[in-house]
Amino acid sequence: MGADHETAAAVDVREVVKSFGDKPVLRGITWDIPPASICGLLGPNGAGKTTLFRLLMGILKPEAGSIHIAGLDAFDDRVPLKRLIGFVPDEPVFYNYLKGREVIELSAAMHDLDLDEMWRRIDPLVERLEMAAHLDAYAEEYSRGMKKKLGLILALLHQPSILILDEPTNGLDVTATRSFFELMREQAAAGHAVIFSTHLMDQVERLCEHVAIIHGGKIVLAGRLREILGGRTLEDVFCESTAS
Repeated sequence: MGADHETAAAVDVREVVKSFGDKPVLRGITWDIPPASICGLLGPNGAGKTTLFRLLMGILKPEAGSIHIAGLDAFDDRVPLKRLIGFVPDEPVFYNYLKGREVIELSAAMHDLDLDEMWRRIDPLVERLEMAAHLDAYAEEYSRGMKKKLGLILALLHQPSILILDEPTNGLDVTATRSFFELMREQAAAGHAVIFSTHLMDQVERLCEHVAIIHGGKIVLAGRLREILGGRTLEDVFCESTAS
């Protein structure tokens, strides 16, 4: 992997292999994500999306190949990378004895952020996501949509340069989804890379400049959305790419 390629890509995945026991899950994944872009990851259930995200987060180590994020190794440099990455899982889970406000302050402390400055900075985001009235309720009692909103606040808390989002709009209503779209566009405009997985083709078509389709543990198609579509619908392209 050349230095020029590493510099160009915010996320650089090269020939990554991962198995669980004797079951291969990822079979030589190669995938580039440029900075200042929004990339949608599509794939059938069981295609390997969650495993790939766990590798990007440094939770798992690949058996072969390499993953570099902002020039750092995703597993070996996973501690400093936590300062560069914001992550929202499909099902955010919070301590059942902490209120939303306390969850935010705990996360801020873990990132060594000044609490007063942090609140001044994120208060507009809390208002925008209509969460201000809920911060003094216990986070574990939130609805699924409210948990996703709190997860997004936590992901943006430390001003990361890369966002990794697993099914981020599940549970969000129309207004919250629109706010999410606006936030992601703002992140990309600020030079950050946004990666999100979804089963909703229309969201990818509305939001993404880049798309990747994973099937059978391999990236079967990746690139600029407009070039990939070539006048077809994303649903048609997806079905053709995953037919087997």
